[in-house]
Amino acid sequence: MGGVAAASVEGSDALFWNPAGLARLQPEDPSEIDVSYNNLLQTTYEGSASYAIPLANGGVLGAGLLYFSQAPQTAYDNIGNSVGSFTPYDMAMNLSYAQHWKSLLIGGGINIIRSQIDTAEALDAAINIGVQALHVTDIGNRPVDLGASITNLGPPIQVGSVASALPTEIRGGFIWHLSNMLNAGMDIVLDSNQAPYLSAGLESVFKANDMSGSLRLGYNQSYARGINGLSGIAGGGGFDIGKIRIDYAWVPFGLLGVTNRLDITLRF
Repeated sequence: MGGVAAASVEGSDALFWNPAGLARLQPEDPSEIDVSYNNLLQTTYEGSASYAIPLANGGVLGAGLLYFSQAPQTAYDNIGNSVGSFTPYDMAMNLSYAQHWKSLLIGGGINIIRSQIDTAEALDAAINIGVQALHVTDIGNRPVDLGASITNLGPPIQVGSVASALPTEIRGGFIWHLSNMLNAGMDIVLDSNQAPYLSAGLESVFKANDMSGSLRLGYNQSYARGINGLSGIAGGGGFDIGKIRIDYAWVPFGLLGVTNRLDITLRF
Protein backbone atom coordinates (compact mmCIF):
# COMPACT_ATOMS: atom_id res chain seq x y z
CA MET A 1 0.00 0.00 0.00
CA GLY A 2 2.89 2.36 -0.65
CA GLY A 3 4.09 2.15 2.94
CA VAL A 4 0.77 3.11 4.59
CA ALA A 5 1.14 1.73 8.11
CA ALA A 6 0.39 4.18 10.94
CA ALA A 7 -3.24 3.17 11.48
CA SER A 8 -3.41 -0.17 9.67
CA VAL A 9 -0.34 -2.26 10.58
CA GLU A 10 -1.05 -5.26 12.81
CA GLY A 11 0.47 -8.47 14.10
CA SER A 12 4.12 -9.22 14.85
CA ASP A 13 5.39 -7.14 11.91
CA ALA A 14 3.90 -4.03 13.58
CA LEU A 15 6.86 -3.61 15.93
CA PHE A 16 8.95 -2.31 12.99
CA TRP A 17 6.32 0.31 11.97
CA ASN A 18 4.00 1.16 14.86
CA PRO A 19 4.25 -1.05 17.96
CA ALA A 20 0.65 -0.22 18.91
CA GLY A 21 -0.49 -2.51 16.09
CA LEU A 22 0.67 -5.52 18.12
CA ALA A 23 -2.38 -5.02 20.33
CA ARG A 24 -4.74 -5.84 17.46
CA LEU A 25 -4.02 -9.44 18.45
CA GLN A 26 -6.62 -10.60 20.98
CA PRO A 27 -5.86 -12.79 24.06
CA GLU A 28 -7.57 -15.74 22.37
CA ASP A 29 -5.56 -15.33 19.15
CA PRO A 30 -2.60 -17.63 18.45
CA SER A 31 0.99 -16.49 18.66
CA GLU A 32 2.66 -15.73 15.35
CA ILE A 33 6.07 -15.69 13.74
CA ASP A 34 6.77 -13.53 10.70
CA VAL A 35 9.82 -13.70 8.42
CA SER A 36 10.49 -11.53 5.39
CA TYR A 37 13.12 -10.99 2.72
CA ASN A 38 13.43 -7.78 0.70
CA ASN A 39 15.56 -7.90 -2.44
CA LEU A 40 16.64 -4.25 -2.72
CA LEU A 41 18.48 -2.32 -5.41
CA GLN A 42 21.82 -3.43 -6.82
CA THR A 43 23.41 -5.89 -4.35
CA THR A 44 21.63 -4.75 -1.17
CA TYR A 45 19.08 -6.78 0.73
CA GLU A 46 17.07 -6.71 3.95
CA GLY A 47 15.67 -9.49 6.10
CA SER A 48 13.54 -9.52 9.22
CA ALA A 49 12.00 -11.90 11.73
CA SER A 50 9.43 -11.08 14.40
CA TYR A 51 7.43 -12.90 17.05
CA ALA A 52 4.29 -11.84 18.95
CA ILE A 53 2.45 -13.56 21.78
CA PRO A 54 -0.92 -12.32 23.14
CA LEU A 55 -1.16 -12.19 26.94
CA ALA A 56 -4.16 -12.87 29.15
CA ASN A 57 -4.31 -9.24 30.36
CA GLY A 58 -5.00 -7.96 26.84
CA GLY A 59 -1.39 -7.01 26.21
CA VAL A 60 0.88 -8.37 23.49
CA LEU A 61 4.63 -8.98 23.78
CA GLY A 62 6.76 -8.86 20.65
CA ALA A 63 10.39 -9.37 19.67
CA GLY A 64 12.12 -8.91 16.34
CA LEU A 65 15.34 -8.76 14.36
CA LEU A 66 16.02 -6.54 11.34
CA TYR A 67 19.12 -7.09 9.19
CA PHE A 68 20.46 -5.04 6.26
CA SER A 69 23.54 -5.84 4.18
CA GLN A 70 24.98 -6.06 0.68
CA ALA A 71 27.51 -7.99 -1.39
CA PRO A 72 31.16 -7.95 -0.26
CA GLN A 73 33.03 -4.68 -0.91
CA THR A 74 36.70 -4.27 -1.84
CA ALA A 75 38.91 -2.85 0.91
CA TYR A 76 41.83 -0.52 0.10
CA ASP A 77 44.80 0.73 2.08
CA ASN A 78 45.70 4.42 2.37
CA ILE A 79 47.55 4.44 -0.95
CA GLY A 80 44.80 2.74 -2.94
CA ASN A 81 45.97 -0.88 -3.01
CA SER A 82 43.38 -3.64 -2.67
CA VAL A 83 43.78 -5.46 0.64
CA GLY A 84 40.83 -7.87 0.57
CA SER A 85 37.10 -7.47 1.07
CA PHE A 86 34.51 -6.86 3.75
CA THR A 87 30.73 -7.07 4.09
CA PRO A 88 29.07 -4.07 5.80
CA TYR A 89 25.85 -4.60 7.72
CA ASP A 90 23.34 -2.98 10.05
CA MET A 91 21.28 -4.99 12.54
CA ALA A 92 18.58 -4.03 15.04
CA MET A 93 17.11 -6.23 17.76
CA ASN A 94 13.73 -5.13 19.10
CA LEU A 95 11.63 -5.86 22.18
CA SER A 96 8.12 -4.34 22.27
CA TYR A 97 4.91 -4.37 24.28
CA ALA A 98 1.42 -3.13 23.38
CA GLN A 99 -1.82 -2.85 25.33
CA HIS A 100 -5.44 -2.68 24.18
CA TRP A 101 -7.51 -0.25 26.28
CA LYS A 102 -11.11 0.22 25.10
CA SER A 103 -10.77 1.58 21.52
CA LEU A 104 -7.17 2.72 22.05
CA LEU A 105 -4.03 0.70 21.30
CA ILE A 106 -0.76 1.89 22.84
CA GLY A 107 2.66 0.36 22.26
CA GLY A 108 6.36 0.94 22.72
CA GLY A 109 9.66 -0.82 22.23
CA ILE A 110 13.42 -0.52 22.33
CA ASN A 111 15.91 -1.18 19.52
CA ILE A 112 19.48 -2.29 20.14
CA ILE A 113 21.38 -1.36 16.97
CA ARG A 114 24.70 -2.68 15.73
CA SER A 115 26.53 -1.40 12.65
CA GLN A 116 29.81 -2.58 11.13
CA ILE A 117 31.92 -1.38 8.20
CA ASP A 118 35.13 -3.38 7.76
CA THR A 119 36.84 -3.24 11.18
CA ALA A 120 34.83 -0.25 12.45
CA GLU A 121 31.76 -1.09 14.48
CA ALA A 122 29.24 0.67 16.71
CA LEU A 123 26.42 -0.05 19.14
CA ASP A 124 23.44 2.22 19.79
CA ALA A 125 19.89 2.18 21.19
CA ALA A 126 16.62 3.79 20.16
CA ILE A 127 12.95 3.65 21.10
CA ASN A 128 9.72 3.21 19.15
CA ILE A 129 6.37 4.45 20.45
CA GLY A 130 2.95 4.47 18.85
CA VAL A 131 -0.79 4.68 19.21
CA GLN A 132 -3.79 3.53 17.18
CA ALA A 133 -7.36 4.70 17.78
CA LEU A 134 -10.10 2.44 16.42
CA HIS A 135 -13.32 3.74 14.88
CA VAL A 136 -12.66 7.38 15.75
CA THR A 137 -15.34 8.66 13.39
CA ASP A 138 -17.44 7.71 10.38
CA ILE A 139 -17.15 9.01 6.84
CA GLY A 140 -20.09 8.00 4.69
CA ASN A 141 -21.28 5.71 7.50
CA ARG A 142 -18.02 3.78 7.32
CA PRO A 143 -15.47 3.68 10.22
CA VAL A 144 -12.11 5.45 10.21
CA ASP A 145 -9.10 4.42 12.36
CA LEU A 146 -6.23 6.79 13.19
CA GLY A 147 -2.63 6.07 14.07
CA ALA A 148 0.68 7.75 14.87
CA SER A 149 4.20 6.56 15.70
CA ILE A 150 7.77 7.64 16.30
CA THR A 151 10.45 5.11 15.39
CA ASN A 152 14.25 5.00 15.82
CA LEU A 153 14.34 7.86 18.30
CA GLY A 154 17.82 7.93 19.79
CA PRO A 155 21.30 9.45 19.75
CA PRO A 156 23.52 9.41 16.63
CA ILE A 157 25.44 6.23 15.94
CA GLN A 158 29.22 6.55 15.54
CA VAL A 159 31.04 4.09 13.29
CA GLY A 160 34.75 4.75 13.47
CA SER A 161 35.28 8.53 13.39
CA VAL A 162 31.95 9.28 11.66
CA ALA A 163 28.72 9.93 13.60
CA SER A 164 25.42 9.66 11.75
CA ALA A 165 21.89 10.46 12.87
CA LEU A 166 19.53 7.52 13.19
CA PRO A 167 16.70 7.35 10.62
CA THR A 168 14.13 8.80 13.04
CA GLU A 169 10.63 8.81 11.58
CA ILE A 170 7.39 10.44 12.73
CA ARG A 171 4.34 8.98 11.04
CA GLY A 172 0.63 9.80 11.27
CA GLY A 173 -2.27 8.59 9.20
CA PHE A 174 -5.64 6.93 8.83
CA ILE A 175 -7.31 3.84 7.41
CA TRP A 176 -10.87 4.20 6.08
CA HIS A 177 -12.89 0.99 5.90
CA LEU A 178 -14.90 1.83 2.78
CA SER A 179 -16.65 -1.55 2.84
CA ASN A 180 -16.11 -5.10 4.07
CA MET A 181 -13.96 -5.62 0.98
CA LEU A 182 -12.15 -2.29 0.49
CA ASN A 183 -9.85 -0.16 2.66
CA ALA A 184 -8.16 3.15 1.83
CA GLY A 185 -5.36 4.74 3.81
CA MET A 186 -2.86 7.59 3.87
CA ASP A 187 0.19 8.48 5.98
CA ILE A 188 2.12 11.72 6.39
CA VAL A 189 5.76 10.97 7.21
CA LEU A 190 8.44 13.23 8.69
CA ASP A 191 11.81 11.55 8.09
CA SER A 192 15.13 12.80 9.47
CA ASN A 193 16.88 11.83 6.21
CA GLN A 194 14.60 13.59 3.73
CA ALA A 195 11.80 16.11 3.22
CA PRO A 196 8.29 15.18 4.46
CA TYR A 197 6.29 12.95 2.14
CA LEU A 198 2.90 11.29 1.65
CA SER A 199 2.02 7.66 1.08
CA ALA A 200 -1.43 6.43 0.10
CA GLY A 201 -2.93 3.09 -0.82
CA LEU A 202 -5.92 0.85 -1.44
CA GLU A 203 -6.53 -2.71 -0.29
CA SER A 204 -9.18 -5.05 -1.65
CA VAL A 205 -10.03 -7.98 0.63
CA PHE A 206 -11.81 -11.15 -0.46
CA LYS A 207 -12.80 -14.49 1.07
CA ALA A 208 -13.48 -17.84 -0.55
CA ASN A 209 -14.23 -20.94 1.52
CA ASP A 210 -11.33 -21.40 3.97
CA MET A 211 -9.03 -18.99 2.16
CA SER A 212 -8.85 -15.21 2.32
CA GLY A 213 -6.64 -12.80 0.46
CA SER A 214 -6.05 -9.23 -0.61
CA LEU A 215 -4.76 -7.10 -3.47
CA ARG A 216 -2.96 -3.84 -2.76
CA LEU A 217 -1.95 -0.75 -4.71
CA GLY A 218 -0.16 2.32 -3.38
CA TYR A 219 1.82 5.45 -4.06
CA ASN A 220 4.80 6.68 -2.04
CA GLN A 221 6.12 10.16 -2.77
CA SER A 222 9.60 9.36 -1.46
CA TYR A 223 10.02 6.50 -3.97
CA ALA A 224 9.75 8.91 -6.91
CA ARG A 225 12.13 11.69 -5.87
CA GLY A 226 14.98 12.25 -8.30
CA ILE A 227 14.31 9.00 -10.18
CA ASN A 228 13.68 8.70 -13.92
CA GLY A 229 11.27 6.10 -15.20
CA LEU A 230 8.42 4.24 -13.52
CA SER A 231 8.58 4.94 -9.78
CA GLY A 232 6.46 6.02 -6.85
CA ILE A 233 3.93 3.23 -7.18
CA ALA A 234 3.78 -0.08 -5.32
CA GLY A 235 1.67 -3.16 -5.77
CA GLY A 236 1.19 -6.59 -4.28
CA GLY A 237 -1.10 -8.95 -2.49
CA GLY A 238 -1.38 -11.85 -0.12
CA PHE A 239 -3.46 -14.78 0.96
CA ASP A 240 -4.28 -16.77 4.10
CA ILE A 241 -4.59 -20.54 4.15
CA GLY A 242 -5.19 -22.00 7.58
CA LYS A 243 -2.30 -21.00 9.84
CA ILE A 244 -0.13 -19.50 7.08
CA ARG A 245 -0.20 -16.07 5.45
CA ILE A 246 1.98 -15.15 2.46
CA ASP A 247 2.41 -11.58 1.20
CA TYR A 248 4.33 -10.13 -1.73
CA ALA A 249 5.18 -6.52 -2.65
CA TRP A 250 6.60 -5.12 -5.90
CA VAL A 251 8.13 -1.61 -5.98
CA PRO A 252 9.77 -0.17 -9.15
CA PHE A 253 12.50 2.49 -8.92
CA GLY A 254 12.69 3.56 -12.54
CA LEU A 255 16.07 3.08 -14.20
CA LEU A 256 17.55 1.85 -10.89
CA GLY A 257 15.56 -1.39 -10.96
CA VAL A 258 12.81 -3.11 -8.99
CA THR A 259 12.60 -4.31 -5.39
CA ASN A 260 10.67 -7.43 -4.34
CA ARG A 261 9.56 -8.36 -0.82
CA LEU A 262 8.28 -11.76 0.30
CA ASP A 263 6.70 -12.13 3.74
CA ILE A 264 5.52 -15.35 5.44
CA THR A 265 3.56 -15.50 8.71
CA LEU A 266 2.93 -18.66 10.72
CA ARG A 267 0.32 -18.78 13.51
CA PHE A 268 0.50 -21.43 16.23
